[in-house]
Amino acid sequence: MQQSPQLIDASNLNQNLISALQQEVDFGAQALKQGNADIAVTFFQSALQKMTADMPFYDHLVHNLLLSYKGIVEKSSKSGDVETMLRFVDAALDLEIVGPMKDDSVFRQHFAEALQSLGLHCFSNAQFDASLRVFRRSIAVFRGPGYHVNLINSLAVTGRRPLLSDYTADLTEEQLGRHIFIACVPKSASTFLKNILGSLTGYKDVFMVYAAGQAEHELYLPTLVHSAHLDTVTQQHCRASDANVMMMQAFGIKPVVLVRNIFDSVMSLLDFYNNQGAYLNTYFRADFPKLDDETKIDLLIDNVLPWYFQFAASWDLVEKQKRLDVLWLTYEELVGDKPAAIQRVLNFYGLGAPEKAVVGKIRETESESRKIRFNKGVAGRGAAGLNEAQKDRVRRLSKYYPSTDFSRMGI
Repeated sequence: MQQSPQLIDASNLNQNLISALQQEVDFGAQALKQGNADIAVTFFQSALQKMTADMPFYDHLVHNLLLSYKGIVEKSSKSGDVETMLRFVDAALDLEIVGPMKDDSVFRQHFAEALQSLGLHCFSNAQFDASLRVFRRSIAVFRGPGYHVNLINSLAVTGRRPLLSDYTADLTEEQLGRHIFIACVPKSASTFLKNILGSLTGYKDVFMVYAAGQAEHELYLPTLVHSAHLDTVTQQHCRASDANVMMMQAFGIKPVVLVRNIFDSVMSLLDFYNNQGAYLNTYFRADFPKLDDETKIDLLIDNVLPWYFQFAASWDLVEKQKRLDVLWLTYEELVGDKPAAIQRVLNFYGLGAPEKAVVGKIRETESESRKIRFNKGVAGRGAAGLNEAQKDRVRRLSKYYPSTDFSRMGI
């Protein structure tokens, strides 16, 4: 029988009961070891019926019963008996740690790991709904840092929406704050937009990533949970990965997706890398400074622009699938009429601000050049800065996404 390192005092129990329990447990453990999970279940269930939740070894017996149910599930799946398989999955999900070990984190982790194994078996046998229920139960028992990988896989294949409880037990939906989230391509005036929105709303500026630099700006769950009760404004260069979308769904986040003319983006990136040292956050940083500008542009087209197309295509698909409510905004719309663009964003989040206040914040932010990093901010630079062969190579990248409308990016 699986035991915790702690000692359990059974001196006050009836010795006849102890003897009967020990015999049934021994028989059950032997049957389980020999691969006779159904026999093990009979002995473990019989022993459990003789016990109350406050008795020593109660939770250990529940754990052994879980392992026995798992054995029956595995045997049933091999024989193609799906009905029996799912019946014992349900039986496993009914098991609870309610005895002396309910607050023992090591024991709960072992129990959760057994559930993870059961969920993986369901997943590998195409019982995806069952796997989702098991993975959710596992996380409810113990929030292991690696358990969300399996949960996300099950959510993705079933098409189910995640629950807030999949990610945290510390917050209810009523306790969630309001979140403005700008998913953006680089050099699209996103910092300017974020600062204006933060100043107008008073929302806290939160960067919800583990690290920047060479890392993708994926949502980082610990940071998200830590700030979820606050009203926040966030700006991140992130594609619509399943993990990002599911966390947004669970935490009630809907994004503004900010894009820019793709040809102008190349020239803006070139300036950013040449003049502000942004190439140091790339994997080609060792050689970039020594290249001539034409070669640098070629490098950006071949190595950086594919991300831009993936970015737009991923958010376009999320919108088409109605997985999230999305507001598209272009750099050109933003710089062409800043007050109108900002009001659009505020309205998208059910907020508002007097036009005078919006205009005032724009002027205030523009006066602080260190905050806006507009670069040259000139539309149409790509038409002059790229040669025709380079423009053609940029356009060809769009052919891999025939269902995506890239007109917002000038294609």
